[in-house]
Amino acid sequence: MRRPADLFDRTREWEALDGFVRSDSPGSTLAIVTGRRRQGKTFLLDALAEAHGGFYFSGLEQSEAQNLARLSEHYRAFVGSPAPVRFTTWEEAFRALLALGEGRDDPIPVVIDELPYLLAGAPHLPSLLQDLLRPRSEAATRWRTRLILCGSALSVMRGLLAGSAPLRGRAALELMVHPFGYREAARYWGADELEVAVRLHALIGGTPAYRPMTGGGEAPSMRRLDSWVADRLL
Repeated sequence: MRRPADLFDRTREWEALDGFVRSDSPGSTLAIVTGRRRQGKTFLLDALAEAHGGFYFSGLEQSEAQNLARLSEHYRAFVGSPAPVRFTTWEEAFRALLALGEGRDDPIPVVIDELPYLLAGAPHLPSLLQDLLRPRSEAATRWRTRLILCGSALSVMRGLLAGSAPLRGRAALELMVHPFGYREAARYWGADELEVAVRLHALIGGTPAYRPMTGGGEAPSMRRLDSWVADRLL
C-alpha cells in the first residue's frame, strides 16, 4: 500500500504495519503498538486505517458506558447502518469489530487507540480477546481482521504480553514507535545549520509533535535561535 504523502519518515514503522495488514493469514491477527506520547502513533495508525479502508477508534478517559456508546456510534457510521447501534458489552463490541473481516478478500485493519483508557473501566478485555482469538474461533480461522491495539502507557501495554498475561504469544507484531533520531529530527525541522540542529535536538529531542506545538514552522536560523527558544519553548 502506498504510504501517505504527509507521513514524514517512519518508513520502518509503516512497512511493518502495512505488511501486518496485508499478510495472507486466513484469520484475524493481533498487533500491539506502543511508544511515549507525542511520537505520532495516532497519526500513523489513523493513516494506516484510512489507506486500507479500515476502522479507527480511540478510547477516552471516561466511563466504560461512555466509551461503549462512542464505539457504538463510530461502528454505526463505519458500516453505514441507518438503524442505531448499541453495544452493551465489550464482548458484543469486539465480536462485531472482528467480524468486519468476514467474507473479505483483503484483510481489514481495526485500530483501537488509547487502549489503557478502556482497560481502566474494563480490565477483563485482554481475557476477552484471548477467547475471541482462540485458535479454532471464527475470528482466528475465517475473519480476515487485523486488530491493532495501541497505547502510550508503556507499563500497561507491555503488560499485555508479559509472563502469564492472557494475550501472551497472541501478537503477530509488537511495534515500538520511538522518537526521531538526530538526523531524522534535523530533516523534519528543516535545520540546515549544524549548530542549530545540535542545539534544537538538545532542547527538544526527536519528538515530532513539538513542531506543531511551537507554531509549525521550520527551525530558526542560528541568529534567531535564542529569541525563538524564549518565544516558543519558554
